[in-house]
Amino acid sequence: MIEIRPLQPDQWELHKRLRLAALADAPYAFTTQLADAAARPDAAWAAMTAQRASDPHGVTYFAFVQGEPCAMAACVLTELGAEMLAVWVAPAHRQQGVGLALVDYARQWARARGVDMLVVGVYADNVAAVRFYARAGFTPTGVERFATPTQQRPILLMAMSLAPEQGE
Repeated sequence: MIEIRPLQPDQWELHKRLRLAALADAPYAFTTQLADAAARPDAAWAAMTAQRASDPHGVTYFAFVQGEPCAMAACVLTELGAEMLAVWVAPAHRQQGVGLALVDYARQWARARGVDMLVVGVYADNVAAVRFYARAGFTPTGVERFATPTQQRPILLMAMSLAPEQGE
């Protein structure tokens, strides 16, 4: 069974452990560099975790399988609607519905805030992630962006409508 839990203010060690694992496992998928995140002092992790846990405009959350943390994501309100960020599933838990549970949590969180669009940015060359988001119900918007002005890898913006279906 997959359980999703939002980040709590005192969970900085869990937050740090999963974020560093994500950056080590899939450095090609994130704009943050492992060396930069690993160099943060524990006090910075604690402060960042407390801030994110109390953010009324965003949520960071973890997936647990049999009580073990195995994935993380964030969702924030933006001018686009709600945007998923920092999505990662541990390799041993991929293809088991954990990623879909992360998307579903973001969808529910966004809908509860009256948002009608869920978006995610994914590097265009991260074919597995693009395929995953398409299977999860996201469609390409045709918009590309870049993490920094000097970065050459385009980030595709994919979106999912959260508008109620007729009859809902």
